[in-house]
Amino acid sequence: MTTPVKQYQNISFKELITLSENNPNRNRNLDSIEVIQTKPTQETTLDNIGLKGYTAINLNPTGVISLLACISDPSTYSLSPTSVRTQLIIELTTKLQEKTENLKNTSLYRKRKKIHDLIGASYNGAILEDKDYMDLFAGLSLLENTHFVLMKSAVQENIEEGEKQYESSLKGEIVFSSDPATWKRENPVWIADYRARWIAIPTETNAQELHKFIALWLGNIEQNGWIVQWPEVDGTKAELIEQLSVLPTWQITDKKLTKEILATRLGKANSLSTFTKWMMNDTNMAV
Repeated sequence: MTTPVKQYQNISFKELITLSENNPNRNRNLDSIEVIQTKPTQETTLDNIGLKGYTAINLNPTGVISLLACISDPSTYSLSPTSVRTQLIIELTTKLQEKTENLKNTSLYRKRKKIHDLIGASYNGAILEDKDYMDLFAGLSLLENTHFVLMKSAVQENIEEGEKQYESSLKGEIVFSSDPATWKRENPVWIADYRARWIAIPTETNAQELHKFIALWLGNIEQNGWIVQWPEVDGTKAELIEQLSVLPTWQITDKKLTKEILATRLGKANSLSTFTKWMMNDTNMAV
């Protein structure tokens, strides 16, 4: 059975007006619709990862140099127009490249030329590899006496690097700008995206200083599916066992573990020991 072909009839504009005038519903009006203007918002609170009172400030423009410009004065950076931010980044880039000569007497003295070039590459918006980001953050941490805890979201990585797949239970990775066991209490600590797209800023009155709870935060976030890349301690297996065996968590069967696992365990223990001392010192000072 075939569907009959529809027949259309052409009518003039005058005929159309006549038909509308004879429409019995022509005097009815539709109820007005209230239009509510809404401002698009983006959820930036970091309460869901245990950073109570902290906000993820999206950097514009993005980049490690922009991140440093932001932490120098977060309020001014947030309120400044793009032109002012750009000028700040230009001046900071020049200053930092000049300061790379100060790396001659540090553990990064052989990488100072690379860090100099990476600063320029970051300013120019170049796409860096993971190891380049780590070298850049390590160098800038030394130059600016600042420490960074860097977050690599598994969701974000899957979006940007489709070929790199994460386990569904993995939230992401946590890496440090250098070995936390060497960090100093008087230096500021910042939590940021490892590609410098955002940085965590305390914006609420209930936000504690990171030094006071970073040990607890790292322990909790590790339990919640984040992989913390603890530093590895250099040494022979016998030396690692000797240092680990005095810890309350040590078991005699741990001697069978590989040197790499033992090195990471000791790196974690040393890092958490440093952070715990910060917290204990602050508590003692408050008494």
